[in-house]
Amino acid sequence: MSPKANTQQKSADIILRRLVWLYIILVITEGALRKWFLPSLSDPLLIIRDPIVLLSYAVAIHHKCFPLNRFIIVGLALGVMMSLTTILFGHGNWLIMAFGFRVNILHFPFAFIMGRVLYQSDVVKIGKWWLWTTIAMTIILALQFELPQSAWINQSIGGKEGIGFTGGMGRFRPTGTFSFTNGTTLFYTFATAFLMGGLTQHKRYSKLLLGLSSIAILLALPLSISRSMVLISAFIVFVGLLCTAMQKMALIRYARILLALIAGLFIANQIPIFDDAKDAFLARWEKATNVDHTGIRDSILMRTFNMFSDPLLNNDDTTALGVGLGAGTNVGSKLLTGERQFLHGESEWHRIIGESGIILGLSYILWRVWLVVRLTRLSIRTLLKGNGLPIILLACNGFNILIAQIGQTTVYGFTIVGIGLTIAAMRQSPQITKSKKITPTIVTTEE
Repeated sequence: MSPKANTQQKSADIILRRLVWLYIILVITEGALRKWFLPSLSDPLLIIRDPIVLLSYAVAIHHKCFPLNRFIIVGLALGVMMSLTTILFGHGNWLIMAFGFRVNILHFPFAFIMGRVLYQSDVVKIGKWWLWTTIAMTIILALQFELPQSAWINQSIGGKEGIGFTGGMGRFRPTGTFSFTNGTTLFYTFATAFLMGGLTQHKRYSKLLLGLSSIAILLALPLSISRSMVLISAFIVFVGLLCTAMQKMALIRYARILLALIAGLFIANQIPIFDDAKDAFLARWEKATNVDHTGIRDSILMRTFNMFSDPLLNNDDTTALGVGLGAGTNVGSKLLTGERQFLHGESEWHRIIGESGIILGLSYILWRVWLVVRLTRLSIRTLLKGNGLPIILLACNGFNILIAQIGQTTVYGFTIVGIGLTIAAMRQSPQITKSKKITPTIVTTEE
């Protein structure tokens, strides 16, 4: 590459890195804009990240670095075929079809751009920023938990009064800066992954940050009144512990985790709101897991299993080609029927098969399964070389890639960010690899 071309490529990478940072910031703050600062623009702000994605594609294509790997080529081909069947045999609405294409395909190449322009050191920096943000987010959760639904901080999207998501003991589930409670769950599961990375994979976070973020996460777990957040966070910790067992000085790393947990629990327990939040969380857990005397097996395990099995086994109403892209999203249903609702079931796979039919719907599902399998293989390979950060990040995002409702804009954003950071965490920067005289790690999905 000539010096001029090299300079242009570096300039493009700088632009793309800035767009990546802006995308991540908007994932976290978009709900705040829709609820508190620009409520009258709540609907247009649903697609506030789309211009960033499209601009990044224009820059990448101009500089010939668009990630046109086999995964993206197959995804684009599926998107085109689903779009054609929508117009020819489905609902035929171009606007809804475009929104459906956006949901299923549009942002996925951006994850690979993110993985191309960022390195492991960048992921560590993002994690540092994320953990400091976690402290502020927990303060917001505490205020939402304590203050009445009429308070400004408890406004919902569009500036409407009250969040309205009930928890336990008369408390409402706080949403933080997000439009829905799932945003809080996703934010803190990523925070848990970054915390585990800081405790077990590198020493680039200060003891102050690790201590304060540990307390913030432990406080947020009961404040959220979310079973999913607790269970996913526990799984991430478990994966982090497994990674540590395969590394040098495992006992020292375990001691750091245990010390952070004990200290965090002790300090969190001294804060008065912790007891109230714990009581509300336990009340919700008891009510939710024992409704109709079903217990944990049916209320959690079987519910999760049914998310995968029901769309495949109970699809009598599904047509061969589906009703068309976008029809199963809240935005699409509102345009079709005038009401926000799930026309094809609440689970993601119900939406996919209902919209695109058996053949294309299952093909799209397998496309996402393919990505999870590929990322898992690469993460394990990286772990065996001593870097467990990618598989810890995948632990908090793999389920989202498989079956999360990416028609919901916050979930979509976190899923894309998770894919990009997982790939980037596998890559050492050229400066580091040069100083260590090793070959830079190249991560793709070409295999």
